[in-house]
Amino acid sequence: MQPVEALRQTEFFQDFDDRHFDKLMEISRLVEYPARATLFHQYDVAKDVFVVVSGKVSLATCSGQLGCRQMMEVGPGELLGWSPLLARPRLSDTASTLTPVTAMAFDGQQLLAYCAEDTTFGFEFMRRVAEVLAQRLSATRLRLLEMSGMRLPEVQVESD
Repeated sequence: MQPVEALRQTEFFQDFDDRHFDKLMEISRLVEYPARATLFHQYDVAKDVFVVVSGKVSLATCSGQLGCRQMMEVGPGELLGWSPLLARPRLSDTASTLTPVTAMAFDGQQLLAYCAEDTTFGFEFMRRVAEVLAQRLSATRLRLLEMSGMRLPEVQVESD
């Protein structure tokens, strides 16, 4: 499968106009990693933004005293390494492959510049980034509760 077709099929990029994919291909590259490889380390300089095309990636928080603790897994169609989109200079997690992984790596500065240049695309793209961050925040909160020995009851909550 060609990189542009792989990207089009991800949930994150569904329904974007075709004209955006030409620009996205200019500022990205297809990357492949074997199982148990590291995409980036916590506190590395934030440069690339990744969308997983295939495979699974572990996102872990690391501490010198406690080692690394997996917070969640991400898979096909999911975004990781989002720090450059928010002008954060450093990455907040360590990302390691659990299986062989194929991903699209976007230059974060160029992607952010494109969002500013084409505000219709930029608004929708950043709305989707915000959605990812909200999901990650909720998942991290639940994971921290589990790690502390607490469990919340399974209750369906309506969104605002």
